[in-house]
Amino acid sequence: MAKDINTGQKKPNVLFIAIDDLNDWVGFLGGHPNAKTPNLDRIAERGVYFTKAYTVSPICGPSRASVLTGMRPETTGVYHNKGMYKDYVPDAVALPKFLMNNGYHVMGAGKINHAMGMIVPENYNEYGPDSGAIGGPFTREELNITPGKKIVRKDILGFTIKEQSGIVKNVYPGKVIKRGTLEATLPLNGIDNTLDRPLNGYNTFDWGPVNVTDAEMPDGKVANWATEKLAEDHTKPFFLGLGFYRPHQPFYAPKKYFDAFANETIALPKVQRNDLSDLSSTARQYAHYPWSGSFDRVQKHNVWQAGVLGYLASINFTDAQVGKVLDALDNSQYKDNTLIVLWSDHGWELGEKEHWGKHSPWEGSTRVPFIIVPPKSAKLKQGAQTSFTSLLDIYPTIADYANLPIPANLEGKSLKSLVAGTQDKVRNYNITTLGRASYALRIDDWKFIRYYDGSEELYDLSVDPNEWKNLASEEQYRQKLVNYRKLLPVDARFKQLIHYNEYKAIMTAQDEFHLYSMMHDKNGIGEQEEMSREYPEIVATIKRMLKEQKITKRHVNLSM
Repeated sequence: MAKDINTGQKKPNVLFIAIDDLNDWVGFLGGHPNAKTPNLDRIAERGVYFTKAYTVSPICGPSRASVLTGMRPETTGVYHNKGMYKDYVPDAVALPKFLMNNGYHVMGAGKINHAMGMIVPENYNEYGPDSGAIGGPFTREELNITPGKKIVRKDILGFTIKEQSGIVKNVYPGKVIKRGTLEATLPLNGIDNTLDRPLNGYNTFDWGPVNVTDAEMPDGKVANWATEKLAEDHTKPFFLGLGFYRPHQPFYAPKKYFDAFANETIALPKVQRNDLSDLSSTARQYAHYPWSGSFDRVQKHNVWQAGVLGYLASINFTDAQVGKVLDALDNSQYKDNTLIVLWSDHGWELGEKEHWGKHSPWEGSTRVPFIIVPPKSAKLKQGAQTSFTSLLDIYPTIADYANLPIPANLEGKSLKSLVAGTQDKVRNYNITTLGRASYALRIDDWKFIRYYDGSEELYDLSVDPNEWKNLASEEQYRQKLVNYRKLLPVDARFKQLIHYNEYKAIMTAQDEFHLYSMMHDKNGIGEQEEMSREYPEIVATIKRMLKEQKITKRHVNLSM
C-alpha cells in the first residue's frame, strides 16, 4: 500500500462499482422475494450497507454527474441525459481526476459517466471495454429500428469503429439476427418500441434470454478486464472504476440467468387500483408518460410477469459479474488494502405507481443499493446503517479514506465515521431532484414530493411504505408541509415554472422562455430538447394566460 508523502499515512486502493438502474431488489435490502444476488449480499456482509441511501436524481445523466463532480444538479445545471457533465461545468475536477492528481493510477471500464459510457479522457490513465450497444450482445445496427439509417459506432474515446458501423438494412419489428451462436428475432418480447416513443430509434423496451456466453456481453467483458487488472502489479495506489450496464433495459441476459428462475413463481410488485386518483396531473404524467415503454403497454400485452423476470435475470447476471471481480480481488495481493464502494445510480419501477421505468419521485426510482467495505486496517461496524445517505457522499468519502483533504466545493458528506461506527448519522434528511425543480424529500418516516408546478404529495412511510395514500390535502399536516418546503433547494436560474397540458415551461432569471414536451417522441419525459421554436403557438398561449390572469408566482399550473 502506497504512502502519502506528506502525511506518511497509507493510501488504499479503490474498487468503485457502479450498477445501472438497480433498485432495492437485492437480498440484503429484501426488495423482492425472487431476487438472486449472492455476490452483492456477500459484499454487503463484509462492510456497511445503507438502508436509506438515495440518488441525487432518478435518471442516469444527472445522477452520475453528481457522483463524479460531488455537486447537485442545482449547482451543475445537469438535469437530464443530454451531453456530459463537462459540457455544463467544464472546470469541475471529477473524482477520478482528483485521485489521479493525488498520486493514483486511475483505471475504468463500462458505464461510469453517462452518454452510453463515453468517457472524459482526462480522468483516466487507462480504460477498458465499454458498454457496447445498450449493454447487450447486439450491435447498434441490429438494435436500430429505422431502415436506411446510417449508424456510426464509436468507441469509448469517440473514435469510429468501422466494422460496427453501417446502414440499417432489415425491417422492424420482426428483425431477424443471425450472427455466430446468436439467433434472435427482435423485439424478443414482441412489443413494437415505436408505439410509445416513435423516434427513440433503438429497440430498448425489450427483454428475454440470449444464447451467448457471459464473455460476449459487454458487462462480462468489463468483469474479465477487471480480473486482469487485479492480477497485475501496481506500483501506485489504484482506482478501478467498473460500470455494469445491466439491469438497464433492454433486459437481455444469457439464457442461464433466466433459467435460474424456471421453477419459481415470479412475484409481481404490489399495486393498488386507482393508485393515482389522489395525485396531480403532473404526477400522473411522470407515472404514465413513457421513458422506455410504459406500464400500460406492458399490461395490454400481458407481459408484466415476463418483464419482471427479465429484470430479475438481468440483476442475477450482473451479480455474477460482480462476483468474478470480488473473487479476483480476494485472490490478489490487494485484498486487504482496498476500499470497495458499490452503488446504483437510481432505481427502476416495474408497475409500482402505474409506472414502468425510472425518472419518478417515488421510492422505486429514488432508493438505491449502496455499500462500503473499508480496507482491513480501517475501523468497521458491519451491517445495516440507517442514517440517510446520498450518492453525493461517495466523492468525499473516498477522499477521506485516501487521507486527502476533502475539496470545499463538494456538497456531500464523508461516511467514514458511519462505517467506523463512531457516528450514528450524517444527515437528517435527503433530497432527490427530478428534472428541473421537482423534488422528493425523505425525512424521518415521511416522504414529501413537490413538483415544479407546486402540486404536492405527502406519505407516512411507517404505515404506508407503498406510497398509496397522499396526505398532502389533510389539514392536520399543513404545518409539516410548510416546514418541508423550506428544506428544498431553489435554482435561481428558474424564475417561473409552468405546467400547461403536456408541456413544461420555464421562465429563466434572464426572462428567456423555455418549453419542453413531456411526451417527446424521442426523449419521453426527459426534458432534453428545448422546443419553443417548434411550438410558437404554445408559447404564445402560455404567455397570454399568465398575463391575463396576472400570475407572477414561481410555481404555476395552467393545465386544462
